[in-house]
Amino acid sequence: MKRRDFMARSIGASLLAFLTGQEMMARGSESAKEQTSGRLSALNPVSEYVKSYVRPKGVLEVSRRQSLTFDVIGWRTGKGRQIVSTPVLGEIIVKRNPLDDAVEYEVAQHLGKTETMTGSFRCLTDRRHSLERWQFEYALDSNRKNIASMSRTRQSGRREGDKIVTITDGAETVSTSSAPLLCRWGLLDAACRMAELCGTDDRFTVLHEPAGLRRDQCFREDRRGVLGHGQDAPIRTFLQTGPATVPTHWIVDSQGRPLFVSVFLMSLALKAIS
Repeated sequence: MKRRDFMARSIGASLLAFLTGQEMMARGSESAKEQTSGRLSALNPVSEYVKSYVRPKGVLEVSRRQSLTFDVIGWRTGKGRQIVSTPVLGEIIVKRNPLDDAVEYEVAQHLGKTETMTGSFRCLTDRRHSLERWQFEYALDSNRKNIASMSRTRQSGRREGDKIVTITDGAETVSTSSAPLLCRWGLLDAACRMAELCGTDDRFTVLHEPAGLRRDQCFREDRRGVLGHGQDAPIRTFLQTGPATVPTHWIVDSQGRPLFVSVFLMSLALKAIS
């Protein structure tokens, strides 16, 4: 199996795919009997998890050092695209370190004992938390000896004016773009301003480690509702959309906290702020 094919298949089954697929399943489940008034369809795939979900205490304070912990929830489906289980597959810890003119995010992801990603991402202090430079290591350990050598990748990168320089496993690539360059971790802190970002036609590029850059993205607001299952917390859904991609759902509460980020076969759920 070629390295590119292996990475595409493993990433597509993991959290790091971070795109495609949810919209079809969410629409298909809107008519489900458990759907309640005000309930957001974007939460339907994780409805079982939401029943016991407790919103974290604390607020996001982007000017302070904080640690955000997320559950990584998998979707498991049966016949007819019905969600049959939502197991917690692992967790992600994002540590924010504000500096004088930047914000650094240290990220550690663990999905079971086989899939890990650790990295650091330095962002500017503008309203989008634009990405300045980054480095990460992604590993998918396998018992199959024939793909063991292809299960690890290292990447570093930086923004230089209109150039984006990436070095992946020693190979350098330079691309040109005048659009803002963002990352998922900086967007966690920009969630409180997503309504403002939806009011523009600005397009941006998002780093999806380890798959690469997602270009020509934008935000738009989808719906407002409540968390459901006896929780009356008002929430809003924002969609990150782009060419040939199904929207990524950012589910934000009234405090601007990203409670859920839903993707194809995976969702993140914010469970602790410390």
